[in-house]
Amino acid sequence: MKNGKDTAKTKNKIWLEVKSWIIIILIALGLKNTIIASYMVPTGSMENTIMTGDLLLGNQFVFGARTPIWIGIPWTKHGFQIPSFRLPGFKKPQKGDIVIFRFPIDPALNYVKRCVAGPGQTVEVRGKLLYVDNQLFNNPKNSQFIRSITYPAYWKEPGIFPYNSGNADNFGPLYVPAKGDTLYFGQYPIGYIRNVVELAHKKFYSTGTKMYIDGQEAGYYIVTQDHYFMMGDNRDNSYDSRYWGFVPDNLILGKPIICFMSWDKNVPLYRLFDKIRWNRIGRVVA
Repeated sequence: MKNGKDTAKTKNKIWLEVKSWIIIILIALGLKNTIIASYMVPTGSMENTIMTGDLLLGNQFVFGARTPIWIGIPWTKHGFQIPSFRLPGFKKPQKGDIVIFRFPIDPALNYVKRCVAGPGQTVEVRGKLLYVDNQLFNNPKNSQFIRSITYPAYWKEPGIFPYNSGNADNFGPLYVPAKGDTLYFGQYPIGYIRNVVELAHKKFYSTGTKMYIDGQEAGYYIVTQDHYFMMGDNRDNSYDSRYWGFVPDNLILGKPIICFMSWDKNVPLYRLFDKIRWNRIGRVVA
């Protein structure tokens, strides 16, 4: 029969084992959230560069690793946010980079798009051709246009950002705000200023003749962080910055590195061998 001392030793051994596993799990979660993370691509907005069903490994260190901001049950929205901080990055997103970021409209979702313009640059689309600072932006190698027609320049597409800025094929020109810029009321469209202000988690209200930020009347707004303009490589089938606006620096997560698995959604699961796109496994994302 075990005495009290043996029982205490057993309990202490179990507790040490539990603590070891807790530490291992926390380290794994820390690595996942700060250095390398996996992402699944749910839409075709980046085809044929990235396909629907691709599973990507992303480098979260290059633009500045973040400590976890959320703790909860994996693969669910059940959890809570925690204070976090961001380490210095090696670089900022550059024109042409494919970037992983939190979707500004719903930060619980991760999006993958191509950064086509950065802070201080001006983006414009003329007859499906993209220009940045009046210089032609060469289409990426695997980009595509699936719509046979080009929208006329005079047509104002509903839902375009900001209001009255043209359409997906004839857009802008639109300046991408940089940290420290001053946006004067009346000089920029109201929807433009609203987007930048609300991305900084401030309340915006306008009567049409006046604007209010956090309840205070303001004649201008000083931008607090850099912003980026994102577009999908599948230009005619991409819900991107042309429709919902800018991506601020604090929502940038990282850069995809490689496709480690790819599933064809059109193939049933029982045909597992055919469902896997073997030719995409190990493909570098660029």
